[in-house]
Amino acid sequence: MGNLYAQLNITSPTNNQVIQRDSAGFATLSVTAYAYFPYSQIKAHLTPVEGNVHKAKEWLFDEDQVRQGFLNTTFHAETGWYQLKLIGSTLLGFQDSIIVARVGVGEVFLVAGNSNAMGLPGLGSKSASSSVISFNAVNKTLNRENITVAPDVPMQIPTFSVLEKDHFIFPGGEASWYWGELGDMLSKRWKTPVLFFNAAWAAANSENYRDAGSGKDAYNLYVGKFWPNRQPYSNIVNTLRYQTSSTGLRAILWSHGENDAQLGFKEEDYFTNIRTLIQNSRTDAGYNVPWLIARNSASNRMKDPYLPVLNAQNRLSEIKNFNVFKGPYLDTIQIPRPPSEHFENITGGIQGLTLAASAWNRSLSDSIVKKLIPHQLEYSIHTGVTPARLFPGATFSLPYRLTGQISGNIFVQAELMDRNGQFVSTAGSGKDNSVQINLPADLPNGTYRIRLTGTNAVNSGTPIPGKVLPGSVSDSFYIDHNHKSIEFVNNIQARLIGTDIHISWLLASNPQLSRMVLQKTIDGYRYSDLQEFESPPSQSQVYGYSDKNLGENAIFYRLKMEYLDGKTTYSTVVTIFQNGGPDELIVFPNPVSEQQFYLNPQMDAPFQYSLFDITGREHPITVSDREVVGLISVRPVYALPAGNYIFRIVNDSEVKTQNVLFR
Repeated sequence: MGNLYAQLNITSPTNNQVIQRDSAGFATLSVTAYAYFPYSQIKAHLTPVEGNVHKAKEWLFDEDQVRQGFLNTTFHAETGWYQLKLIGSTLLGFQDSIIVARVGVGEVFLVAGNSNAMGLPGLGSKSASSSVISFNAVNKTLNRENITVAPDVPMQIPTFSVLEKDHFIFPGGEASWYWGELGDMLSKRWKTPVLFFNAAWAAANSENYRDAGSGKDAYNLYVGKFWPNRQPYSNIVNTLRYQTSSTGLRAILWSHGENDAQLGFKEEDYFTNIRTLIQNSRTDAGYNVPWLIARNSASNRMKDPYLPVLNAQNRLSEIKNFNVFKGPYLDTIQIPRPPSEHFENITGGIQGLTLAASAWNRSLSDSIVKKLIPHQLEYSIHTGVTPARLFPGATFSLPYRLTGQISGNIFVQAELMDRNGQFVSTAGSGKDNSVQINLPADLPNGTYRIRLTGTNAVNSGTPIPGKVLPGSVSDSFYIDHNHKSIEFVNNIQARLIGTDIHISWLLASNPQLSRMVLQKTIDGYRYSDLQEFESPPSQSQVYGYSDKNLGENAIFYRLKMEYLDGKTTYSTVVTIFQNGGPDELIVFPNPVSEQQFYLNPQMDAPFQYSLFDITGREHPITVSDREVVGLISVRPVYALPAGNYIFRIVNDSEVKTQNVLFR
């Protein structure tokens, strides 16, 4: 999603995300967005798409939110797919827009159990229709000792896509398996989007789940070693905490029992082990999600049903007020099982996966689903505006907003996530709509984001264990070891409209700022002041300035920031090029003055840069793509005398050189 100038940005919801509906078919869609231009108004449109017959909805953001560049709202929406669009209108007569193409209100399920629930590639999985969604990733690896390893940390930020046959289903599903087929059956029956998560784990018996759910590492009998990090339990409870707590969840679909049957588990042991798993997962996740228990015990090794396991599974669904229900009976499907020991869609033969999906579809009857009271989003956390560039160990205040049904105190924790959405560390906590961020002192250079998560807290302020709700994710920011100050300008852009150049920027909350001056240069070095601006002391704000276009080929703008302690910093530079601008990878200005030059990079192509004098001696240089928006800036580490130099650019396929004159 995006537009030419990217002056609007939606961080929540994300494309293809599905939110669990209630028994009446409604869900709350929570929206968090940012604006980088001083719009006169911003309107949100939620438009039904793909056969959704419900009415479109609109929301006009209030003036304070538009002025702060920090936007949030919620929509109460019915079942179906929607397009979310934000339109920013200006007094200059033009509009900007940003779109999330698909957001769904429908059904969310979490799969759990053993490998016949996890799924394996190459056994006939089918791609689903466009209404069946997964997070195409896994969080596990197989180590050299043949032990599956997955972390027990806050889970990564999800992205969603249509479930293809060879896709993963986060955190553990290795194929669409029969869940993609089940999703299609449910989607057609209910005319609804369907989202799956899959925390199933190969070779795990009921004792493993009981032990891991009770605080111990579980022992893999087949390998003779322990699974670390309290797996496979941790993947279940962390999915409940960090994925389905924010999407909502209809039920956990439990398919398990073959391992226990082969090992001769007693009825009481299986019953007690799985009851403990269910109870502890609810305590640790903080909400009472329904479970559907498949009756499952047969395998290619034991072709006949194993009554102790089946009886225990039946008993679990018969406990009064336990919120557990009977799933399908799977022991008659594809017996004997194929050599893979799993269900399989055999070319020209039995379609075991399809039969299993059909059995689950029958068990999810309308009468049963009415009893499955879903978990839904209780409240939303909207993460505010971050600075654009920081250094390891930096601290700053990050505002947030809460919306929804908020009961009691909310304790908010900041989680630092890397550019791939993986958890790095906890970076602070707070309340009363502000979190103090403390970045680690050993943080490597790179792009990061902040995810705020909330928990209910008792009156003393102590968080309630297990109760977690992830909020929206911040804009990305960059960590630079060479940067010694915080760049509070979150985003700065310039655009040519008619005869004027419009410079706009979004400033993060910066209470220590005393004066801000917009500056301009046409040679890249000597700046002059254009306009002074006041900074709001405790909130973000969008600014704009219109500069007359005097026809210069290249114009550079930046912000000079003066602080109460007497320090001065400068923002990232933004440029306007006219008459086509500089060619790609050509040094300018050339000749070079002030010991610095620039080049327009070739997009999406990594290069190495080096500088030599005419004798062939290399001179160390500093190269940055962060100082000027869209350009590479280059300067020698040590000042060079006037003369001719050779600048070399290397990538995997070519070497380019050009002469550079230093004055």
